[in-house]
Amino acid sequence: MKKKLVKVLEFAAVIAALALAVFIATRLNIESMLRKNEEPVTSSMLAEGLPEDYIGKPAGADIPRITNAEDWKNAWATSYVTIEPIGIIPTGIGSRHPWVDAYTTRTRRRASRKRPDVSSMSFDIFDEYGEYHILQLPDQSYILAQMSKDDARRLEAGKKITLPVGRKWGVHAQALPQISKLCEKYNVDTEGVFYCINDSWNEGHQLIVLIIRLAVGFVVTIVFGAILITIIDKIFKVKDSE
Repeated sequence: MKKKLVKVLEFAAVIAALALAVFIATRLNIESMLRKNEEPVTSSMLAEGLPEDYIGKPAGADIPRITNAEDWKNAWATSYVTIEPIGIIPTGIGSRHPWVDAYTTRTRRRASRKRPDVSSMSFDIFDEYGEYHILQLPDQSYILAQMSKDDARRLEAGKKITLPVGRKWGVHAQALPQISKLCEKYNVDTEGVFYCINDSWNEGHQLIVLIIRLAVGFVVTIVFGAILITIIDKIFKVKDSE
């Protein structure tokens, strides 16, 4: 009986270790760590190069700030701006990142599966979707925004940050029905979303980011699982002779 109990507890320990590994690996601010030395973008840089190349990069002091609903209403799709939010509300719904393939990799046994264009963030383990957030502007009004998970977590923790350079982008049609009630509650204009994710950087670094997450998850699983199993064996030690 005791041996069976130990086996059950060891199995539970492995599951607990896996759950902790997923939690830690998915919440690591890997993008911020890899991009911490990026040079802030200035208005002169936007004028000299292709502005779309600077989306998602740190915003310099002279990048225009959206501070109220009127500023956002008057912003064009070609306006490159930033925001210093005073609050954030997650919607729990996201649209697939542009760099994520629409189909999973085909294998010998299984045909490729199409990824949904819009999904609940509860199922986004591999950071394949950009969540729609409702940002509170300094004038207490609200707008929609898509940003990196790192920036969203900092805002949710109550930190005051300047978001990367972004612009007004269209909201995915499939996401609108799922976020409409929440947007109505906060009087959010759903005709545009502030998009400040660096697509080109993420496309070029998605493999290394995945490898780092998997490596961290593996180490956490092994270490935490071994600790739990050792504790269980010491408490419920079953001799072979039994």
